[in-house]
Amino acid sequence: MKTVIFLGSHRDFSGLRLGAALGTFLTGKGDEVLLAGAKKDLPAYIELPTLALSATATVKTLTATLKKSGAQKIISLAHLPSCEAAAALNIPFVYVEPENLKESKPFKNKKALLAKAVRVFVLGTNPKPLDKKRYGANAVRVKNPAIWVEHYNYNKPACFKKENNIVAAGNLTKDGGFDVLLATWARLAPAHKTWHLTIVGDGTQKAALKKLITKHHLEPSTELVPAGTDLYSLLRNADIYVSAARAAEGLNELLDAMASKLPVVATDVPGVAELVANGISGLIVNPGEEEPLTVALDELMVNWGKRVGMALEASKHKERFSFEEFANLVTK
Repeated sequence: MKTVIFLGSHRDFSGLRLGAALGTFLTGKGDEVLLAGAKKDLPAYIELPTLALSATATVKTLTATLKKSGAQKIISLAHLPSCEAAAALNIPFVYVEPENLKESKPFKNKKALLAKAVRVFVLGTNPKPLDKKRYGANAVRVKNPAIWVEHYNYNKPACFKKENNIVAAGNLTKDGGFDVLLATWARLAPAHKTWHLTIVGDGTQKAALKKLITKHHLEPSTELVPAGTDLYSLLRNADIYVSAARAAEGLNELLDAMASKLPVVATDVPGVAELVANGISGLIVNPGEEEPLTVALDELMVNWGKRVGMALEASKHKERFSFEEFANLVTK
């Protein structure tokens, strides 16, 4: 079976991690897999065959690409143009999208298009009934799976040659809360000289964040690395993961961190309380506030035993958000 997995990339969702995990899963079952997406969304460390597309590729171009590839099945991760191309060629397709995804542009006839899908999966844990008017009658809600892909890149950033490491990842925008994180770090770094912070991401605030690092003389203890950096390797070598978001974003990265057996400090934005048991697998603080974040991070930095206990509890969430269960549903 030749399966092409299309990786959508949106402001609050990237299909890369999920697509790579599904591709590896299908390859293990004997399928021929191709990951397709915009070139910027296909980092060099991906070990599966990839197909780089223009970020603005038309349906006509995608249709020609699918014909040439010999695709027999399509899995679309929040990439609606590939669904249109698959429908035009009568290739069966499965569509996956996070619940309430914010699309940069409204997609015309989305419901009619999804009605042609073999199945539509909506990632979420909302206790309310799924909005079938939005996703169609054949849509089902599933839990966002915990993805732990054991691919490590040992060309680690400079900070990871040091002793203790904190990782934060996401879109470098106001909603990401990285300005609050750096203000917090400016208070903590002088008292914790063996600790280092690595921020993974790109976005409109990147230049401003670099200025904050310089202003607070944080260069020796802080590193900004691009969004394409292998996050799994960074998580494997970290001691704490922190999410300072002001809005509901970065939940995929939070899942990855917990699956990587890391204690987390996260702000109380929608979705976090469903993942993090406050005081058990991590600490939840108010978004946009420097003081609570400072106290929570300091508590974990000085208390090794608490970090270990929370790390063990965090890793258990893989059982609650099973990737294998999700993969079997999507690929059957």
